Amino acid sequence: MPVHLPPVTRREFLRRSLLAGAGFLTATAPWAAPRAPDPHTWALMADIHIAAKRTELRRGIVMAWHLEQAISELLAGPRVPAGVIVAGDLALNRGERGDYATLLELLQPLRAEQVSAHLAMGNHDHRENFLTAFPETLVRERPLTPHLVGIVRALRANWFILDSLEQTLATPGLLGAAQLAWLERALDAHQNRPALVVLHHHLSTKQGGALKDTQALLEVLRPRRQVKACIFGHTHVWGIKEDESGIHLINLPPVSYVSHPSHPNGWVQAELERRGMKLQLRCVDPEHPAHQQTVSLRWRKG
Repeated sequence: MPVHLPPVTRREFLRRSLLAGAGFLTATAPWAAPRAPDPHTWALMADIHIAAKRTELRRGIVMAWHLEQAISELLAGPRVPAGVIVAGDLALNRGERGDYATLLELLQPLRAEQVSAHLAMGNHDHRENFLTAFPETLVRERPLTPHLVGIVRALRANWFILDSLEQTLATPGLLGAAQLAWLERALDAHQNRPALVVLHHHLSTKQGGALKDTQALLEVLRPRRQVKACIFGHTHVWGIKEDESGIHLINLPPVSYVSHPSHPNGWVQAELERRGMKLQLRCVDPEHPAHQQTVSLRWRKG
C-alpha cells in the first residue's frame, strides 16, 4: 500500500536528524527506548497543508508548527498510538515535491517511536509529486493505479483508506467506478472486523465542493454491515453525525487553519473498543472550549 510509512530505527532517525541540520522535534530524548504503541489507540488528522518551507506563514499560522505540536503531544501522551491516519490535503496548495519532502521529515519522530503513518490524497495534493518525493522503499504494491488506496489492519477494526483526489486544486472530489468496485471487493473480503472508511472529501449530495459520487459510495457502504464509520476532512469543521443506516460520519478538524475563528483545529485520538470507538478532540489551543471533548460511538448492529 503506497500510503503506508513504516517505523524507522532510532539509528536511522538520528542519521536523518543530523543530515537535516537542526534536527527533528521529539517528545522524548532520541536515545530513550521507545514505548510500545497501544494497538487500540490511533491518531486521526486532516488538512495539515505542509509547505516546503517549514516557517511558511499562511492565514496567520505556520502549518508545520501545528503538525509538530500534534506529533509531540501524541507521543507524550499516556498511550502511544499504533498509527496516525491523515485524511488528505497533505500539501500546502498545489502538491509540490518540496511540500512532501518537508512532510517526510516532519513524520520522522513518529516513525522513530515505532508509530506508522498512513496518508490519503486530498484536492491540494498531487499523486505523481507525492510518489516522487517519497523513497521507493516506502511505496508498496499499488492495488489500484492511479489511485493510492489501501487497507490497514488493526486488532479491532480494519481501516480502508480511499483516494478522492480528482484534480489538484479542484475543490470537489471523486472516487470513480474502478475505486468503488475495488472497495466493494475489499470490504467483502474483510468481513471479520468492523470497517472504518477514510477519505478526504466530505459526503453530501447537495454541496458542490463535496464528494461527487457520495450516493454511489453510500450504496456500497450501507448494506455491508461491517462498515461502522466513514471519516473525512476537507471542510475544516469538526463534527459527528449518524447516517440513516447507522454509519457514523466523522468530519475531522484541520490541523492547520480553520474556516471560522470559533472553530477548533487539532487532531483526534481514537480508541477502538469492542463495540465502538471513543474519540477525544485535541485542540491546537488548549484553551479552546472544545479541547478534550470526548464522544463515545456505538457500532451499528450486524
